[in-house]
Amino acid sequence: MISIVIPAYNEESFIGTILESLAVQEIDEDIEVVVADAKSKDRTRAVAESFRSRFAKFMIVEGGLPAPGRNRGAEASTGNPIVFLDADMALPDRNFLARNISYFRLNNLGAATTKLVPQSRNIFDHIMVGFYNLLLWPAVFVRPLGSMCIVVTRETFEKVGGYPEDVIMAEDHDFVLRCAKVAKYRILPVPAYFNIRRIVKEGRLGLALVYSKATILRVFRGPIKKFDYEFGYAEDIIHHDHVKRK
Repeated sequence: MISIVIPAYNEESFIGTILESLAVQEIDEDIEVVVADAKSKDRTRAVAESFRSRFAKFMIVEGGLPAPGRNRGAEASTGNPIVFLDADMALPDRNFLARNISYFRLNNLGAATTKLVPQSRNIFDHIMVGFYNLLLWPAVFVRPLGSMCIVVTRETFEKVGGYPEDVIMAEDHDFVLRCAKVAKYRILPVPAYFNIRRIVKEGRLGLALVYSKATILRVFRGPIKKFDYEFGYAEDIIHHDHVKRK
């Protein structure tokens, strides 16, 4: 059985897309879906619940900020490997799981990520994400990079202690870095698609500057435990005095 873990907060408009993508995957293996909901105030849970009958196993657990949410979801799951996906993603290729999981197992990987494709007609979005995709392979041998889609064996997840919950930004990069130290890490062949809402909200230049700053801090100072940035999770989930809110 393959476990899919999806952290979510107020994802009513998006979570149905990723769950539908998963429900129509063409794969001869059961799929378990765990939605780690961080006390959403909209219909996220209701939309997710409507997909319950379309999977071999389905559950909604209490989540939180991204790293704790992913960890709570993984702890509640039972399959192997565990696939972490963001709630605003889509998998247009119905063989996404079959091809990527086959590659993952045949190559005896402990962890892996995918290239990303923005759901956008703006050429700059594709250039920006394309540059990131180009960095993924060489980074494997220097300092592995994560993404919105990460696959990991249960053994590797448990060995590294899951996602670092004291890291508030780029925790996916720190997670795969830890994984790569104890297991084989590679890039999977089939890409995943993501919604560009964050790019639109922040502005392309603004978001590029934010992530450039975060990258520099991570390279020269290590894991990011303090960062002046407004995250998408509300104050009433978990308060961080290092997060700047409007």
